[in-house]
Amino acid sequence: MAIWVLLALAPGCQTAIGATFKTNMIQFDPWTRLVAGGNDSQTEGILVDLLDEFERRSGYKTERTMVPYARVEQNLENGVTDFSLMAWGEARARYAERGTCLVPLAFGVRARKNFRIRSYDDLYNIRIGTPRGLKIDPRYDVDTAMNKQMVLDYTTGVMMAGLGRDVDAVAGSLSTINYLIAQNKMQDRFDETLVLNTTHLAVAFSRKSPLFTKRHLVNRIFDSMEQDGTARAIYQKWLGVQSHQLKDEAVASNCKSGK
Repeated sequence: MAIWVLLALAPGCQTAIGATFKTNMIQFDPWTRLVAGGNDSQTEGILVDLLDEFERRSGYKTERTMVPYARVEQNLENGVTDFSLMAWGEARARYAERGTCLVPLAFGVRARKNFRIRSYDDLYNIRIGTPRGLKIDPRYDVDTAMNKQMVLDYTTGVMMAGLGRDVDAVAGSLSTINYLIAQNKMQDRFDETLVLNTTHLAVAFSRKSPLFTKRHLVNRIFDSMEQDGTARAIYQKWLGVQSHQLKDEAVASNCKSGK
């Protein structure tokens, strides 16, 4: 019997849970996007690759849906999804448990040329494109005096700032913002960066999930992906030169897997 239990808990064996994990993927390039020329069900990106590797190593299945950022949080809070991979913030501890931390992430503001942002107070002097529903920094998120211009997504914010249309800067994940600036060949239009917060891309497991007691099985697989460098390699594959922030950004707070 003891041997059977060990085999059931091993990666590649579905007997341990006998279920499919429901998850949302944030609809931001390059995290998740539709495959060019494909149908509406074909997706690619960082989260897609991470979940593919999770399935390959574990034998478990995931039921995936690409949704706007706000829906990721809403569905975790309501138990519609079991877990999602997202930038962790302590505000989410109310409805989700933090599991494996995969890669560090820096959040802040990137401004168009000729706009000075050396301190938080400098941000009050500019218009900041902020993706709707995105959590950036505890102070920034609740600051009603800040001139935040809500935008649909990072791409919209980068294009508006780069073209000088209604916003002077973009807030959010700095590696994502820099990736999109490079993709749209706008490097010469942006300059200063202000880091507001450092966190991790982590497993967030819904406290209302019917599979909540199985979270350690999920974390075990993602732990192995973090420890052998696979998660980092996937991040670097998509973000390229922007992935230098993995070593250059400030060290994020200690992050250990949930139990």
